[in-house]
Amino acid sequence: MFGKLVQIIFVFTSLSPVLLTFWFKEFKKNYNWCDGLIFLILALLLLLILYFIIKIANQKLEKIPIEIDEVSSADQESIIFIFTYLLPLLDVDNSMILFLFALFSIIVFTTNLYHFNPMLGILGYHQYEIKINGGTSFILITKKTLVNTKQIKHVVQLTNYIILEK
Repeated sequence: MFGKLVQIIFVFTSLSPVLLTFWFKEFKKNYNWCDGLIFLILALLLLLILYFIIKIANQKLEKIPIEIDEVSSADQESIIFIFTYLLPLLDVDNSMILFLFALFSIIVFTTNLYHFNPMLGILGYHQYEIKINGGTSFILITKKTLVNTKQIKHVVQLTNYIILEK
């Protein structure tokens, strides 16, 4: 299990579309791709970091057998993130947006909402809320579209609440 560092990375990568919105806001002023390019580069860098975390986890973390009792989609938190992604388009100054972004990051991290990460979708992953024997709930990250509880046999544990199909 990775722990707190990966939790922080998950928060920032899940919020990286805000950087894309900042880039677009700058781009639309003059329709110049280079305007706000730093935001675009940072968003792509965060996506790359997320990719390598998943890759390293699959290679280095201990493989754990799993029996899933219940499966449901974990996309219900997406509305929270959609609001955050659109925040830079509001006509307020950037310092206020950065303050709200930081506040939202702290709230997401301290309330364990960091597990929903739409950037995983770009990498081809799906997220599911699962319950295992004993009733413990996790967020499962997998490339599979789950239709029954027997499809996943082994996982690696990224954080206290997030597991990745092995």
